[in-house]
Amino acid sequence: MENTQDTDRDDGFAALGLDARILQAVAALGYEEPTPIQRETIPALIAGRDLLGQAATGTGKTAAFALPILQRFVNEGAGEGPIAIVLVPTRELAMQVSEAVHRYGKVLGARVLPIYGGQPIGRQLQALRSGVDVVIATPGRALDHLRRGSLPLASVRIVVLDEADEMLDMGFSEEIEAVLAAMPAERQTVLFSATMPPRIEAIAKKNQRDPVRIRIAQAPTRAGEAPQVRQEAYLVQRAGKMVALGRILDLEAPKAAIIFCRTRTEVDELAETLKELAAAARSLRDMADYLERHPEALLHGKGR
Repeated sequence: MENTQDTDRDDGFAALGLDARILQAVAALGYEEPTPIQRETIPALIAGRDLLGQAATGTGKTAAFALPILQRFVNEGAGEGPIAIVLVPTRELAMQVSEAVHRYGKVLGARVLPIYGGQPIGRQLQALRSGVDVVIATPGRALDHLRRGSLPLASVRIVVLDEADEMLDMGFSEEIEAVLAAMPAERQTVLFSATMPPRIEAIAKKNQRDPVRIRIAQAPTRAGEAPQVRQEAYLVQRAGKMVALGRILDLEAPKAAIIFCRTRTEVDELAETLKELAAAARSLRDMADYLERHPEALLHGKGR
């Protein structure tokens, strides 16, 4: 089954099958009409269907899966552990999604917890022991908790992979497979990706049952109208450039990037540094953390 974007419908959130309290929370946040991905996704997820969605960032995907999760919380109540696990590629996205789910579900008393690397694990362990309804996690930290036995899965009813292609690009394939393998067999599995390469299709085929397929195409750029580009500037001392670069790569998580240097020598030195740091750390997303722990790796701006 495949749904395509339908921009003629204008039913509003009230027509999507959401609880009145969720509708009030959405209205209080200033949402008037669902986006196409929300309109197509929410009813299918409330109905319990597995879903494979292709949509770009900024189309409203978070609410598209968060609101049905909260509706399931309304319908079925809390469990002994989390009822939903959402896997995301970066800690920044984990915090962002967690905050959104918290805002939507605050009126319901839903307990939401982001878990990711770089945060004291003791705080996460305490929160998990206290009770959580929705967990937003990076794959590595989720697997860490599973191995510790601190992330109970018996009550999980829905699993969401958000930005699945990004997670695979960042090298999380094994962690994703391990986390999914540990989930209850009778669960709803939701997968969102901006692109749909064969690896994503393989995960869907292995882990989903007759999924609803939804594709929301990006609006084409009009003739003569250049796409908008966000520009930002960071003023840092020369000695702090590598750490700053690591943080920017971590925050933006680009699929590809071009880095310009002032001289050919600096290009060679930066390329060598990135190669060595990528080998020493898990990936470039850990580069800044590695540099802070091992400042000797810089060696006056060189990676050797």
